[in-house]
Parts: sequence; structure tokens; C-alpha cells
Amino acid sequence: MSRNYPIVLGWLRKKWPWIVSAVIVFALTAFVFRTFTALSELKYGLTPPKLPEYQKLETQFLNQNGWQSKDKPDSHQWPYHASQGTATLPIPYEWLSALEAPNDVPWFIFFSQEEAFLLEYIYRLGFINLNDVSQGVNSVNAYSDAQQLPLGLAKTASIPMPGLGRKATAVGFTCTACHTGQFTYNNTRYVVDGGPAVTDLGLLTKALGAAIGQTVLSSKLAPFDGRFERFARKVLGSNYNVVSKAKLKNALQDTVAQLAQGQDTINVTEGFTRLDALNRIGNKVFADNMNRPENYNPIEAPVNYPHIWTTSWFDWVQYDGSIMQPLVRNAGEALGVAAFVDMNVPKTLLAQPATFSSSIPIDTLYDIEQWLAGDYPLTDYQPGQLGKITGLKAPKWPNTLPSINSELAMKGKKLYEQNCQGCHLAPMDSPAFWRDNWHAIKYEKAGKIEQTAQKYLKLKIVDIDTIGTDPAQAEVLVKRTVNTKELGLNTELCAKIDNNQKTSQMQSYLQFVRVQDSATNNFALALGAVVQQTNDQWFAQNYITKSAQNKLEGGRPNCLRSGAGYKARPLNGIWATAPFLHNGSVPNLYSLLSEPADRPTFVELGGLEFDPINVGLTQSKRVKRLNNTVHTRPANQTDDYQAGLFILDTRQAGNFNTGHAFTDDPNVPGKIGKRLNHEEKMALIEYLKTL
Repeated sequence: MSRNYPIVLGWLRKKWPWIVSAVIVFALTAFVFRTFTALSELKYGLTPPKLPEYQKLETQFLNQNGWQSKDKPDSHQWPYHASQGTATLPIPYEWLSALEAPNDVPWFIFFSQEEAFLLEYIYRLGFINLNDVSQGVNSVNAYSDAQQLPLGLAKTASIPMPGLGRKATAVGFTCTACHTGQFTYNNTRYVVDGGPAVTDLGLLTKALGAAIGQTVLSSKLAPFDGRFERFARKVLGSNYNVVSKAKLKNALQDTVAQLAQGQDTINVTEGFTRLDALNRIGNKVFADNMNRPENYNPIEAPVNYPHIWTTSWFDWVQYDGSIMQPLVRNAGEALGVAAFVDMNVPKTLLAQPATFSSSIPIDTLYDIEQWLAGDYPLTDYQPGQLGKITGLKAPKWPNTLPSINSELAMKGKKLYEQNCQGCHLAPMDSPAFWRDNWHAIKYEKAGKIEQTAQKYLKLKIVDIDTIGTDPAQAEVLVKRTVNTKELGLNTELCAKIDNNQKTSQMQSYLQFVRVQDSATNNFALALGAVVQQTNDQWFAQNYITKSAQNKLEGGRPNCLRSGAGYKARPLNGIWATAPFLHNGSVPNLYSLLSEPADRPTFVELGGLEFDPINVGLTQSKRVKRLNNTVHTRPANQTDDYQAGLFILDTRQAGNFNTGHAFTDDPNVPGKIGKRLNHEEKMALIEYLKTL
């Protein structure tokens, strides 16, 4: 043995470079094999989307009297983190707070450390950073969530998490996530309470999925698992050990599997500032909650997030004027952004049917609605005077933007009366608005004609053929059906009926009907029934009296209708709500007042810079070049995202920018007025700034 030792040592000295190389090649081969095995197991996109850079700017709130409580003078920002019982983000709060942002190149996760997902990264998705606010921020600091979560996200305890197989503290959207706008001008960020959000839910889903997926990939590739190790130590804290870390690893893997199963089918990309809210609500309620994939409908009818000031007093809300009762609107919205509701369908005859128990705090929804609505506007109203909005008001044009030309605005006021007032009503600062447009709501119940105790603002609904705008959103409630067999729907609600169904001579044709299970239930009625039974379950579970229930429901019946068209709402604050038309297909007011053929084909969404001249979104040179070469680009073939911003192609169904046309051509669909010249458009825009 000892005689052979020098021979072996000499051989090793000669061959050691080859041996080391072989070991390295073997290790790399094993590592690559493990990586590809891990990737095949994940079955989820690990590359995050390209996002616009976040601008850290001085941030100001516009003075809108918003979200103000009489009892809490410093609580006007309370709804920013008021839970609606939702779990929109499909991971527990402790995971989200520990999660690192995804690396743009997934392979680099083995050699780098990223900042927290909840720091600058999430604000690149269009959320608002309250920690940048320079004015009015004192009350925000009173809420612990504000230092961790963006405006519009809230924590909810004890929510079932499918990937975990247990309950956890969830993070979900509040109403302010979709209904708080922002724009920038001269290096200042302006926050618009009740305005359309700039967020992109599709990109949020992809970015969050990539961040989680990269963490799972890291967990499978020790010793290059630094990303997972950092995550595990933050989540587990003093409970960090081999066993708890293994459980966390498995839970992460299961969560990614759940995310992969739930990836959306996208026919029309939503992009920044838009959401196919109706179809997403339907998919969550009737496909996910019922575990019935056949009830799923592709994303195909996106709308611009609507602005919500004054809406508490409308007779009908939603773009298509489909919902009457505030509580039904708000509870339905909470279900759509993943509030928990028990809709388990019995698997056997002995199984307990769906209970419709939910995580929705109905009393909190009522409080939020009160913050929005304020007192009843006609309480002290006298004929010839003005009503009073004490809730959230439309934003006033700030004096830090270019000054309004009052002489030009006066010319625009006459144009408004001639061209806009017939549908959008007289301006709110005129006695005619309060005198002519407020009426009690009449409906039939149990063979009797009843009416609401108070009057509400009656809005004009314009049918699709007349207005000529994209019909996709208005057709969702008409054409979509869902299978609700064995769910247990059995409730009465108020519906719009036709002459063949009418049992009375009332003009409004609103009558209570019973909605029950069906394999082809009308989507509108089925959704209204689910929301009603969910609310009723909360009332029963919390021993709510009939009088208190009526108060929580806003004194209005649960009336629904579909296919009426699109509503024309008052234009107060319209200047702060770009992009325009219900689907966000027009970037500014100047384009909206132009003939449809003169509107841009491509619209860039996601940029925040405000255009005070044309009033709307500033469009980059990149999208202007696209519009100059539109004849060379087939419809629906341009990349949806360029330089991190969304490019909306208005030639795609769902994105049409047609209708609402000021033109002299009688053959243009949706002609509503004569062609306006440049001077007339600028005058009308100047007046709209004053509303």
C-alpha cells in the first residue's frame, strides 16, 4: 500500500485538472438538471413584466371634502385601508411583507438580493404611495397598514387560503384601490379621491406570480437558495427550523400550483386604468367559488375604472345602469375582488347546502358608503335653490395648473347647453339640476305600487344604437349565462320587465320576481340573487332588525336591469377622469369632442403626465409614431405593452373608440351633435374644467 502511494500521488498530480473539471461539469450538469426539473414542476411564468419606473414626487391631495367623518375630523383617509373582507392577493400578509420583488432575469436570483415587493416595486404597477404624501398625511400615519401597504390595500384576518389549506391574514382591495386616481404635472403628483385608478391587475398578477415562483425555484436549488432562506427567516422568525422551513416550502409550492390553475384567459387585454369588472366578478363568484370551470368567461369587456363622486344619489349605477341599491353594488364588488363566501355545492344528498356566509363586513361597507355620500342632498332644499353635497365632491381645477380662461369658458358654457346638457343634465351649480331631475323610484311588490321614501337623481340611459360606443360591456349582463344548479338560489329581487311580463300599468316596469337555480341562469339575475342571499345571511347572523336592514341597504330595493344602454352622468369633475368613453379608448377631451375618424387609433395608458391643454393623458412620441404608421399595422397585432406602458388598439372589439360623435355626417354611428371646430372644442373644454 505504502509502495503504491507515490505512484497514485503522481498520477493525481498529473490528472487533477481533469478530475476537478469533471467534478465541476458533473455539478453543473446536476444543477442544470435540478433547475429544469424545478421549472417543469412550477408550470408558472418566472419572468416578470416590464414596468414603468416609479417617480418619487411631492404628492398632494385635491380638496374634495372626501371621506370625512363628523366624529373623526382626522379620519378622511380611513377607507384607504378599511377592509372589505377581501383576499385579492392570493398569499398571506406575512408572506407578502417578506417577499422580494422579482428579478427581471430569473437566473440571476441565485446571485442577487432584491428589494421588498412592497417597497418601490409595487408602485410601478400604478398604486399610490402614501409615504410620499407631503400634505394631509398626518392622519395616514395613524394607521399601521399605511407604512406597509399602498393606498387601497387592507388586511383581513381569518380568510381561507387555498394554497395553505388553512386560514390566514389576507391582503385585498378596498374600494379605494380602484377608485382613487392620480396624475402628475410639473414634478407634482396629484391624488384624486374617487377618481379612476391607474393600476393594472393583470400585471399585478404576473408580477406577484413571478416573485413567488422565483422564491419557490430558489427553495429547490440549495445551496443557491438565498432568496428562499431570506424569505423563510422573515416569515418564520423565531420559529425558523428545519421542520417549519420544509412546511413553508411545501406551502409555497402548493400556492404556485393554485396560481397556475387560475390563470385567466384574456381575449382583450385590460392594461393600466381598465378592468373587465363584470366578467371578473362572474368568474370569481360562479367559476371559482362554485368550482365550476364551465361558468368561466374570458376577459373581453374592459372598462375604465369609473369615478364615484355623486354616485350615491344616482337612481342607477354602473356604466350600463344595471344596479340600483348601494349595498348590492358594494357587496358585489367585494365578492369580485375575492371576499370569501361559502358557495360550496352539496356533493351528496346529506351534505349541507351553501350557506352564503361571507367575510364581507356589511356594516363597514355602509360606513364607506356614508363617507362617500354624506347627508341627503335635498334635506333643506327649497325650489329655486341648490341642493348640497356634503360627501365626496368632484375635484376642482387646482390653481397650480394653467389658469382657466374665464372668457373662453363662458363661450363653452353656451356650447355645453347646446350639445351636452340634453343627456348629461344641467350643471350642478344651476337650480334646474336640482329642480328637474330628482324623483322617487317606483316599483311593484306583492301586487302593490310602492316608492322610495326619498328622491334620487334620475339619469338618462342612452341605448347602444344611439350612442354608438363599443357594446361589449353592455352586452355582458344580457348574453352571459351561468349554471347555478344545486347552489340554493331562492330569493326575490326587483327586475326590469317588458310588456309581456308586466302585471301592472306602472311606467317604470320594475317588478319583484323570484330567482331560483337553473342550468342557464341569466348572469345579471343570478349575481343579484347571490349578493342578496349573502347580505341576508349577514343580517341573520348578526341579528339585524328590519329597520336597520333598510338603513344598511340605503332605503332602496335590490333592482337590476340589463341591456338598457349606457348612462349619461353629470360631468362634474370630468376633467380629472381620463381616459374617456366607458372603455378608456380616448386619451383626452379634445379627441372625444373630435369626429371618431380623427381620434387616435393607438392610445397609451399607464403614463401619469397630465395634458392641461387637451385635458387628459399626455401621449408619448412612441405612440404618436404608431398612429402615424397605423395603415401598415394589422389590427390586434401590435404588442400590448411597450416600454412598460399599455398600448390600446382601438380597432379590436371591446376597445372600439366609435360613437359619441360630433359630426356633420349623418351616416356616422353614434352621431349626437354637429361637428365642432377647433375654437369650439377649446371653449367647451375650458368650460368643462370649471365643473
